[in-house]
Amino acid sequence: MFYASAAMPNHYTAMGAVGAVGLFLRSRQSPVTCAGVVGGLALATLMRPNDGVALGVPLLAAALLVPTWRSRSRVLAVLGGLGAGALPWIVEAYARFGGVRARLTAASEVQGDLRPLLSLVHHLTVMDGPLLCRPCDGDTVRPLSAEWWLVLPLLVSAGLWSVRAGNRDTRREHQGGLPRPGTTPLRACLLATVAALSVALPYLALVPYAAPRFLAPTHALLTPAAALGVLALVDVTRASHRPRIGLTALGLALAGHLAVQLPLAHTNAGIQAGARGDWALVAEVLHEHGVGGGPHTDRSPRSGTHPPCVLRGNTSVIPVAYVAGCFPGRAGDAPRRPTALVLREAEPPPWARSWPRHRVPDTYAPGWVVHVRP
Repeated sequence: MFYASAAMPNHYTAMGAVGAVGLFLRSRQSPVTCAGVVGGLALATLMRPNDGVALGVPLLAAALLVPTWRSRSRVLAVLGGLGAGALPWIVEAYARFGGVRARLTAASEVQGDLRPLLSLVHHLTVMDGPLLCRPCDGDTVRPLSAEWWLVLPLLVSAGLWSVRAGNRDTRREHQGGLPRPGTTPLRACLLATVAALSVALPYLALVPYAAPRFLAPTHALLTPAAALGVLALVDVTRASHRPRIGLTALGLALAGHLAVQLPLAHTNAGIQAGARGDWALVAEVLHEHGVGGGPHTDRSPRSGTHPPCVLRGNTSVIPVAYVAGCFPGRAGDAPRRPTALVLREAEPPPWARSWPRHRVPDTYAPGWVVHVRP
């Protein structure tokens, strides 16, 4: 939930993924259920096309190959969700980039040249910050902060073990008769786990940097199995010869986990609050020099005494422009079009070096400077 209030796609991708997988697993596929699968996959694909495809592949394979889930409605729902989410992306690819291949090439360049690699160490590094590790060469892994990467697989494994044991008990109960067909808890957890790993694989094997939010859909899909793992550990502990000792150990483990994670969350929340405060301070300086006038709507800045303004810069252009009531400049814009440049620890380009320069005081991150076009 750390990213839920941010204008980033990963939280919405995670919610769409959980909804799509959960509804896919329902034994009876009604029109409403199929519509939910379409909607969840469409949301995930619209937000992150690569995540949507990685999620759709195991679902489509399950709908085609696994007898329990083999049905025309599931296949059509998965294909419909992928198509509905990918269509706007494809249209934009031809409208702005000249085609799908050109857009994929441009995306690879922006992401630092996607290629086969192993970035697991980078994902271990970002567990204690920075929230965007790009590049990650100057940071190191703190084993204590990376304990989540050890705890989560253990809990998922315990959850799978517990539902497998439950399946064995069910088969014993049905000896002499056939069990009712349908989605068993084991099959459901296995498919969710496979889908989670499928979504994580591109980030671990292709992207040369890391951020915790990249794996939000993976964590969301693994949560049910991990929760079952927690319940299984509690049940095993209660059934042991010394349940008090076992429950105390589990309580200490939970306290240790919170002791590691809560300070990290508090620290990173403070960093984000400071960064957002800087945007407001930059906007104040812009307003003092006649640029902007308040946050804008989806179509145009709020009405005021100043005409619409355009900002460009080297960092955080979109949020600063929103707070200032301006439009963010695009890479293809003419170089002299922006009303102002917002730079941090950077010199202006040659065509803007004569523009009036205004420092932004009292910022959380130093080095903010505004250059206003005369």
